[in-house]
Amino acid sequence: NLPSVHTYCLEEDRNGEIWVGTDNGITVFYDPGAVFSGYNFDAQQILITEGDYGQYLLSEERVKCISIDGANRKWVGTEKSGVFLLSEDGTEEILHFTKNNSPLFSDNIVNIVINPENGEVFIGTENGLISYRSNATEGVATQNSAKVFPNPVKETYNGPIAISGLVTDANVKITDISGNLVFETFANGGQAIWNGKNKNGERSSTGVYLVFSTDLYGEQKMVSKILFIH
Repeated sequence: NLPSVHTYCLEEDRNGEIWVGTDNGITVFYDPGAVFSGYNFDAQQILITEGDYGQYLLSEERVKCISIDGANRKWVGTEKSGVFLLSEDGTEEILHFTKNNSPLFSDNIVNIVINPENGEVFIGTENGLISYRSNATEGVATQNSAKVFPNPVKETYNGPIAISGLVTDANVKITDISGNLVFETFANGGQAIWNGKNKNGERSSTGVYLVFSTDLYGEQKMVSKILFIH
């Protein structure tokens, strides 16, 4: 039971669900293994509620391609409306790129391919190829050593600090050398991002900061260091 007989892409996500792009948006097979049960089963569209109204996800869009990043988020390419980045379950729109608000060459997206190691998203349009560095990478099976970039963090740098090489959805805590908590977050896939500021929104002072990361079960633990230089 698809919203359209015209399908353009099939993509399996990290939970084994099959996401299908059609003339009338996206539909999902949540239990594709049921095909072996001998019974008919339907794909399901995702209902998005806005106030008192509801509509199916991207129901007015022709979905040409779907790609899954390290955090199991969905990058969706359409024929007329550019690129959508959706949350893992598709109910939240995280980003929407068009030729009017980004460097996209065209809103007609042909394909999307993601480098799982560094999170770079390659977007193919009818007028050429462009890439975007996202904040999600593929998680590692075993934490051995995290890569922190840039490190050291110099006074002239005001951008994000990337901590990669983590297990999927790792809990990350950053403390000063005395053990005071400065920042806490969860990784997007295998990478966490820190803006270099403390809980009060102030830029961190000169010194060494410790990065503690652990998996969701507290079994895989790792400690790294970041040096701030002012």
